[in-house]
Amino acid sequence: MLNDKKHFIPGIWFKVFTIYQKDPRLLSEWINIIRKDPVKALETARRLVDAEVVPDTLTLGFSPQILVAILSINYPGKVKVITSPEVVNGSIPAAKHSSEALKIFEEIGLIEEIITTSMTPAPNRSPREVLDGIRNAVRRANPRIIDISGGTQLVALAVAGEKLGISYTYPEGRIVRIYRIL
Repeated sequence: MLNDKKHFIPGIWFKVFTIYQKDPRLLSEWINIIRKDPVKALETARRLVDAEVVPDTLTLGFSPQILVAILSINYPGKVKVITSPEVVNGSIPAAKHSSEALKIFEEIGLIEEIITTSMTPAPNRSPREVLDGIRNAVRRANPRIIDISGGTQLVALAVAGEKLGISYTYPEGRIVRIYRIL
């Protein structure tokens, strides 16, 4: 953590943003900080991101950290988000924090487009149908580089056959790294 006032990064960022954090209390605290000043939050996040590439599109699952990391390196530019109905609606507890983060950044105009598709099978939805839905969503987004770290294994399979740049975002303890995959 940097100590001088100009570069001070609150500890919550190291508890939530730079590690794979699922504790709902910590995530709620972090989302509240973002809600108070989303631009400042992106500036803080940017100091904690090391990117090999800058994706313009991402898949958003239940980890809002990925959205914040990618927005931070695109700011003031916008990103496209491919996500599930559960995240858009915040309809299940695991999706709550991603849903809130998505709404915060959509409200300030940093989300170019939200494309909704199921990312998991269900009794009435086969894996093949999920793959087709994801492929259609990716084609609609028409990304230059898509980050797949917020999606399921089916997202990775769906984009593997497309001729796209692919990245993967991963928290490494002190930083979040955005890796170029293809």
